[in-house]
Amino acid sequence: MLGDRLENVRPRLRVLAVGFAGHQGKEYLPIVRESADIVGGVDPAPAASSLADEWQFPHFDLLSEAFGKVEFDAALVTVPHSEHFPVCTRLLAHGVHVIKEKPFAVTEGEARQLIHLAQRADRSVFTLLQRNFNPVFQFAQANLARIGEPYWFSYDYHFNLAHPTTGWRASREQAMGGVLLDMGYHLIDVLSGMFPEPDPLRVHSAFVHQFQEMRDRRLEDLVSLMCSYPSTGLTGSLRISRHNHEKIEHLCVLGTEGALNVAPGVATLHSVGGLPLERYTWEGPKVDAVRSMLSHHLGHLDDRNYRRDHFQRQLVTVRTIDRIYRDRLRDQNALADRCA
Repeated sequence: MLGDRLENVRPRLRVLAVGFAGHQGKEYLPIVRESADIVGGVDPAPAASSLADEWQFPHFDLLSEAFGKVEFDAALVTVPHSEHFPVCTRLLAHGVHVIKEKPFAVTEGEARQLIHLAQRADRSVFTLLQRNFNPVFQFAQANLARIGEPYWFSYDYHFNLAHPTTGWRASREQAMGGVLLDMGYHLIDVLSGMFPEPDPLRVHSAFVHQFQEMRDRRLEDLVSLMCSYPSTGLTGSLRISRHNHEKIEHLCVLGTEGALNVAPGVATLHSVGGLPLERYTWEGPKVDAVRSMLSHHLGHLDDRNYRRDHFQRQLVTVRTIDRIYRDRLRDQNALADRCA
């Protein structure tokens, strides 16, 4: 009987941390270690070696150096946007699962290729999106039907940074987009889980630059979107910025039978006349949602159904953002041609 129990005990997963010396990577290290063994880290940053010593795992400057020197089942990838695709394709070719920071991919073409490679290798590529594991957003998803047919939404997400963006997010070559790709990815993923994919011809955008250096680099500080869903009659708006007067996130959905309001700590259902029907609050620390997210992904690496659903949702999110950027570039080129 003891032997049977021992046979059913799964060995701890072995994880390689890629980009672990950045802010996000350092945040994930202690949480990953709760569920898996970190067997090595890849990061060329000057501080990476001492951080690896602190966490007592081997350090490599390059991913190629880790191959063959450590055995690992999955990789946790937290690198600048420009590195996501080349890093993930090399990891899939090596036959390991990938758990990565958003975005899943920068372009629709990259997303489709990544899905193809993952399916061919029978491996998962999971994107770290904390709202999917925040109890307030889970409540909103589970109770959306209580407001009837949604016909309008507004989603605002703003930081209150006083100075221009710094670090790799201030580099066009590394960031590959401004707030739409960075902050907006979270919001569009939430909407992708709540509503059908919007008709790409009905997404209208406005890009704003508060700082001249960001305008010169074509990295938007603020984006405003108007989306319509012709098949359902749903319309909505998103506003995303880094330099608002206050930090805020608020989603409001109006339906034929009521309204749903969502913020990171509270969700409220209202009747058509505004009478509160139910209020759900969550006061847990952010780390609880992060812990749930990482534990869930690590526990479902071989779940092909979960993998398929994740791929489909991320493809919708990437496709929506990619088409907004491409439509804007097309309009800019058309304007330049008219002015020439």
